[in-house]
Amino acid sequence: MQELGGIHNNVTVDGYQNFIFINRFGGVQHQGSLNKVLRRIIRDCNDKQLLKEKKNPVLLPNFSCHSLRHTFTTRLVEAGVNIKVIQNLCGHSRSDMTLDIYTTVTKELKQAEFDDFQKKLKEKKQEWKNRQEKDA
Repeated sequence: MQELGGIHNNVTVDGYQNFIFINRFGGVQHQGSLNKVLRRIIRDCNDKQLLKEKKNPVLLPNFSCHSLRHTFTTRLVEAGVNIKVIQNLCGHSRSDMTLDIYTTVTKELKQAEFDDFQKKLKEKKQEWKNRQEKDA
């Protein structure tokens, strides 16, 4: 579509090129422009929900593209992606900054970690039992 429109992506950021979301001049989108679009999308979606005249409409909260960065980072951590990889993707100099600032521990993540811990404890207990029976 960019080529058809005569728009050429001519920007390199940290060695990356060929961005999908570019402005009409071929440059990368500015954070303020993206936030403006997000606000418009949220407003339009919420207006549609309110027009349906439901008793308890589900409305989108206001958020920014920076919120999406937090969410993306949290989901990478939940998926078990190596923290050094996440640190590099975020452009942080230290991994503790990535973990402390850009990740959130959700109830689901805590539950999954405790479930995994319980499973490992049961496996160790079974190994110990098997060893005791073998030695007897």
